Amino acid sequence: MKTNARKNNSNSRIMLGALALASVACASHADIVYSEDFESGLSLWTGKQGGAHSGLIVSDPLNDFNNVLSFSGLVGGGDMFSQDLIELGADQSYRISFDYLGLPTRLTRDNDSGGYVGFSGSNTSSHSWLWATGSASGASDVLVDDGQWHSYQFDFTTANLGVGDSVRLMLEDFSGSGGVSGDAFFDNLEIATVPGPATAVLLGVGGALAIRRRR
Repeated sequence: MKTNARKNNSNSRIMLGALALASVACASHADIVYSEDFESGLSLWTGKQGGAHSGLIVSDPLNDFNNVLSFSGLVGGGDMFSQDLIELGADQSYRISFDYLGLPTRLTRDNDSGGYVGFSGSNTSSHSWLWATGSASGASDVLVDDGQWHSYQFDFTTANLGVGDSVRLMLEDFSGSGGVSGDAFFDNLEIATVPGPATAVLLGVGGALAIRRRR
């Protein structure tokens, strides 16, 4: 009888632990808040103050079966903006991911093809450049121009953006880069929440279950 009781108690603890794991896993799930693969045109994008932009869909220079974003002109101060506002939480961390290809030419200065990524506020005249092939306007010079696609991931909060919680994603082929139009390409843009402290709890519960099973 005691042996059966111990087995029942053990099974109950494992079941409770499994439920806790499931609960925490849900709490730590990353939610996608924005996604764009440029396979369906540019209807979700607009120019500054609702005007025209120089973005265009082209075949991937390295893969004819894939569509990507490039630019027909060089711009400064913001070219393409996501048409719909992206609502971000002030107490939430986010992760942006995208693919970038720079095709430097002999006219491109210091391998700077001019690809810039940032955010604007609801009013596109206020903006913040964050990741780029150069460092103009405070951007981080982190995008590589070597004729190959590179995938990037960067974490941020609204405090990093400085343009509020309702934002627009912003892209351009920067006119001050010294490059030429059409030498910068983007694909597979995504913004998702970053799982919070629940992940640590998940690991802790998993460890406790593993220890209990070994007893």
